[in-house]
Amino acid sequence: MAGSVPLPALSEYGFPLRYRGHWGVGVRLRSGQPEVAVPESRESPIRVVLTDQAVTVAPGETCTLVVPAR
Repeated sequence: MAGSVPLPALSEYGFPLRYRGHWGVGVRLRSGQPEVAVPESRESPIRVVLTDQAVTVAPGETCTLVVPAR
């Protein structure tokens, strides 16, 4: 396509979401590593599963998951 310009690679990308009563749960990808941040609240911790690993992130905590090498 004439005039198209390649997009630069994103080094970081993130977005907030609502999950089971939690408002503003942050999901971010930094340097290929996913991060989940759960804002302070009285809600229960969130269970996050990525391939064969599972972590529980409590309100007020942030967790960076390890992506296995391919």
